[in-house]
Amino acid sequence: MPLSSILLGIDNNWLEATQKYKEMIKNCLIINCTGKDDTIALKIDNKFFLKRLQTNIIKYEAVSQVVLDFTKEHNIEIEEKFSILVNCGPGSFSGIRIALAVSKGIQLVKKLNIYGYNSFIVNAAPYLSKSDKLISIIKTNNFYYYSERNTEKSVKFTTPKKVDPSHLQANNCLIVIPKELQNDKIFKNIDKKKVCNAKFDLKNVEILIENNLLENKLIKPLYLS
Repeated sequence: MPLSSILLGIDNNWLEATQKYKEMIKNCLIINCTGKDDTIALKIDNKFFLKRLQTNIIKYEAVSQVVLDFTKEHNIEIEEKFSILVNCGPGSFSGIRIALAVSKGIQLVKKLNIYGYNSFIVNAAPYLSKSDKLISIIKTNNFYYYSERNTEKSVKFTTPKKVDPSHLQANNCLIVIPKELQNDKIFKNIDKKKVCNAKFDLKNVEILIENNLLENKLIKPLYLS
């Protein structure tokens, strides 16, 4: 079933919220301190500025200073019209907590909105328009986890669960897997035509904004055990 047909049956509240998010998150600060591809970014109108972080500087004071220096470098003043988007995981628990603390500190001073996202949906973002059914996989703490989206049931992704290989084989969907994991034994019986390459890119956050896939209620670290 094409996505356009599915959207006709979606609650109008979701469509209204999507338009509202697009308007509210025109300009934003994006933070990723998960211990992998640690980055901050600024989205200003149609411009996108990116800065890689050194993993060894992920401390509260250091991240706060980097954000301050980065905004000054691009002559950007964070104000009420700004939003903050922070990666909630999975990944380094301390790094994520620091990113959230920095975000909430800025929120208190500047009265901004904070939104959360996670690496599962960032990786899957480029493929949202290619299939109504998607499974995004990440390996963390030596375990494989997946989050899936089936637009026949919901426009949102599910809470991550540990991967069951039989579930992957039975599902007629696209499976988004980081390239470095695709030859792992657990995926050997999956049809390669179903597999898509996951490449973490903060610019994919723009796709999440377009599809109303950010969390704005309970923003907390995504802890997988």
